[in-house]
Amino acid sequence: MTKVKSPVWTAVMVLFIVIIMLLGAFWVIRAVQHSGDQTDVAVVGNESISEQAWISELKKRYGQETLTQMINRRVVQLEADARHITVSDTEIRDDLAERMSGYASPQAFYKEMQTQFGLTPEDLQQESKYQIQLEKIATESIEVSDAQIEDYLQQHAQETAQHQYDLAWIETDTEQAAEEAVQRIENGEDFAAVAEKLSIDSFSSGKGGELGWIDEDDPFQPPEVIKVLSQMQAGEVMGPLALSTGHYAVVQVKDIRTPSSSSLQLSRETAKRKAALAQAEPLTELEQKLRSKYNARILSSAP
Repeated sequence: MTKVKSPVWTAVMVLFIVIIMLLGAFWVIRAVQHSGDQTDVAVVGNESISEQAWISELKKRYGQETLTQMINRRVVQLEADARHITVSDTEIRDDLAERMSGYASPQAFYKEMQTQFGLTPEDLQQESKYQIQLEKIATESIEVSDAQIEDYLQQHAQETAQHQYDLAWIETDTEQAAEEAVQRIENGEDFAAVAEKLSIDSFSSGKGGELGWIDEDDPFQPPEVIKVLSQMQAGEVMGPLALSTGHYAVVQVKDIRTPSSSSLQLSRETAKRKAALAQAEPLTELEQKLRSKYNARILSSAP
């Protein structure tokens, strides 16, 4: 499991995901409306679902939220222009790098965004720019000391300087069963197949013992398992391990992520903005104030 982030970072990340989802719906609606194509998009038995019915459902579910987000982008840009606020390439790089931290690689992040939401790297850069503009507006009048910036940089380095392990395990209620698992694996049986047959962990046994990516100090995993991870190489199996519960474990490290120096770097400009966010008003409240300031409203004919 991943490290718990600060409340401010969590709120910002949730907002980013919501915006991404709404943008995905918007691009689908716009593309179909521009195409003018009224062909069917799905069939259930003898009944078809038309593109128009699909678009109507998207509008009903996401129409007003998407329109509100489009308005937000306009008013934030107006306010940024009025305050002469700019966004550098370095800030966008930092922002996207932080959002990629839960993915195996930048390519994996971009692939997920394209597959799940239909968004290109250029779309994500534009969304990152919007988020940074909003944060700069929110924090422009907040004073941040050099000590606060250094504290944030140090905290960020600690959070990102983590080895992560793609972990699988076999949990047994006796040492004999764990030794049997080790012997079968050494004899050439697949770890996942042995886990499905012998592991008593109902959460992971059906998935071949797969636990997914965990941090090197994950508090949700048995400490006896965490202790040996730093001694293991990718692909290695270790066990039996005696657990404090009285059970035994056989663990497999499938892969290891080692933090690169680039992932630890954060510009002081970005650190200053992020540190100031803890003292700023909620970004959704700021968006609402800007909509009022620029007399933005949704007309009655809108969905």
